[in-house]
Formats: sequence, C-alpha cells, structure tokens
Amino acid sequence: NIPMLNNAEALRASIREALLAQQQAQYREMQLSMVADELARRFEGAIADEVYESMRDTLMQNVRGSLAQQGIPFEQFVEAQGGDQQFSMMLMVQARQMLVQGYALDALFRHEKMTLDDEDIMAACRAMNPADPTTARRQMEGNGQAFVLRETAGRLKANRWLLEHADITVSEEPAAEKAE
Repeated sequence: NIPMLNNAEALRASIREALLAQQQAQYREMQLSMVADELARRFEGAIADEVYESMRDTLMQNVRGSLAQQGIPFEQFVEAQGGDQQFSMMLMVQARQMLVQGYALDALFRHEKMTLDDEDIMAACRAMNPADPTTARRQMEGNGQAFVLRETAGRLKANRWLLEHADITVSEEPAAEKAE
C-alpha cells in the first residue's frame, strides 16, 4: 500500500522510471569521466613533486577516514590491495590522474574564456551534495573554502563543455562466443 501508486503496475512503472533515471545519470557521469580522461592524456606539463605528495597525503587521509567509518582496519585494506608497495603505487597513480585531469580542465576553462555564475556554483554544490546543495555551499564558504568551490565549479563547467563538444562514437561490442 503506497500512496500515489494505485496498483502493482503503477509501482512497476515508478520503479522502472527511477531505475532508468539512475542509469542515465550514471551513463552521463561515465561520459564526463571518459572525456576528462581523454583530455588528461593530452596534458603536456610538469607537476612538482610537492604537489604530488600533497595530493597523495590528501588521498591517504580520505582512505583512512572512509575505512574508519566502515570499521575496516587500514592494514587489512592495504594487504587486500596487494601490500604496501602496490598500495603506494596505486595511490600515486590516482594522485597523478586527479592532478593532471584537474590541470587540463583548468586550462580548458581558461582557454575557452569561461566564467562562473551562481548557477555554476550551485551545480558544483549539487554534485557534492545532491540532497542539500545550499548547505554544502554555506559550509564551504563558511569554512574558507570558497576558492575550492569556485575551482570545482570551473572544472565541472569545463568538463560539461568538453562533453558537449566531444565527438563520441559508441561501438557495439561483438557478442561473446559461447564456450563449447
């Protein structure tokens, strides 16, 4: 018994609609990620070691915080990732990818002479906290992170511009042959 849904067919339609919307949002996020990855592959610059180390430290803090929330011991997680050396390499690769992608999107934003307006800022806040973007904005600005918010909004705007102007080809994968 669900208000607004009179019968089982209405419930099925509602669930189908919600799943389709979720799938479309995930597909768009995948597209945004893919075009940003492609742009990052074209990056031709150097990033100072100190910047890598700072990003690695930030990622490490995020991993530790996330694991603590889940009740997973850090050492157990590292071991599951293949040990200290493998985990460190993975972290450095991720740090480099994030930095290069961010720098490339910043360069695109400047190259296209984009500007930010209030809606761009709110779009970034919605990406961070879909349920309550206004609170996300208030907290970031209140914590002295307005620069980070503007940087995030600029990168998001550049990423969306990139997707709109990308030449995307979707190819059908051949059906997997049945094992005999």
